Amino acid sequence: MLDPVLPIALYLMIGYFFKIFIKDNSQALVDFVIYFSLPAMVFIKIYPLTLDLKFLNMIFMFNTIILANLVLTYFIGKFLKFEKKTLATFMAVGTFGNTSFVGFSYIDAFYGQDYVVYALIYDLFGSFLLVVSLGSVIVNWGSGELIRFKAMTRKVLFFPPIIMFFVTIILKYFTVPTFVMNTASAIGATVVPVAMIAIGMKLEVKNIFYKFKTVSLLLGIKMFLMPILVMIGFSIFYNLDDTWSKVTILEVAMPPMTMAVILAIQGGLDERLAVNALVIGVLLSLLSVTGFYYFLA
Repeated sequence: MLDPVLPIALYLMIGYFFKIFIKDNSQALVDFVIYFSLPAMVFIKIYPLTLDLKFLNMIFMFNTIILANLVLTYFIGKFLKFEKKTLATFMAVGTFGNTSFVGFSYIDAFYGQDYVVYALIYDLFGSFLLVVSLGSVIVNWGSGELIRFKAMTRKVLFFPPIIMFFVTIILKYFTVPTFVMNTASAIGATVVPVAMIAIGMKLEVKNIFYKFKTVSLLLGIKMFLMPILVMIGFSIFYNLDDTWSKVTILEVAMPPMTMAVILAIQGGLDERLAVNALVIGVLLSLLSVTGFYYFLA
C-alpha cells in the first residue's frame, strides 16, 4: 500500500543519516535543484504544453486556494489571540506549502512524470510568487520591518525556474534538437531524489515539542482542513476523477514550504515554531498525503 511513498521516506533517511554521520551538504543540493534540476523540469514540461485560457484559469484557481488558506490562518490566529510574531509565523508557515521539492516527489510517485506539470504550475505561479511577495509582506509586518518591494521583484524575476519559463516560451517557436530534450529530461529527473535528500539533511528533531499545540493546529489547517475544503469544492464544481483535480488536492495537502520557514527565520519571527512545523509536517506527510491519495483513488 505504501510502495509509492517508500522511496521518498528512503531519500529522507539517506539525507538525515548522511548529515548525522558525515556532514550537511543540503545547501549545495538545494542550489543544484534550483539552478539545474528545476529549470530543466520547467523546460521539459512547459515546452510541449499549450498555453491557453485553461492555463490562466488554473493559475487563478491555484492562487485563490492559497489566498483562502491565508485568510483562514489569519482569522484563526486572531481568534486565539496570538501575539504579532506568532501570528505572522502561523500565517506564513501555515499557508505556503512545499509544492516543489516535496510536492513534485509525491506527484511523481503517485501519478507519474506526466502530471508533475500541474504541480509545477501550482508551485511557480502560485506558491512561489505569493510567498516571495505576500509572504515577505507578512514576515516584515510581523517583525516590524519595512516592506522592500524592489527586493521582492528581483527575487521573482531572477529566480532560475522563472527565467527558464520565459526562455521556454520563446523556444516554443523553434524546434529543439532531440539531444537537448534528452539532456534536459535527464537533469530534470534529479529533482525528486536530490531535493528529498536535501530535505532529509535539513531535518532536526531537537525541540520538536516546542509549542506543540500551535504546531498541531497549524498543520491541521494546512495539511487536513484546506485539502478537505478544496475536495468538497471540487466535488461540486469539477470532477474529482480527473487526475489534475487529484494532483491539485495533494498539492494543497503538502507540508509547510521551506522558503516560508527561511523567510520567517530571517525576519526574526518564531524560529522554533517554524522549524518544528516544517520537520513534523514533512514526516507527517508520509502518512497524510498518502492517505489523501488512496482516498481519492
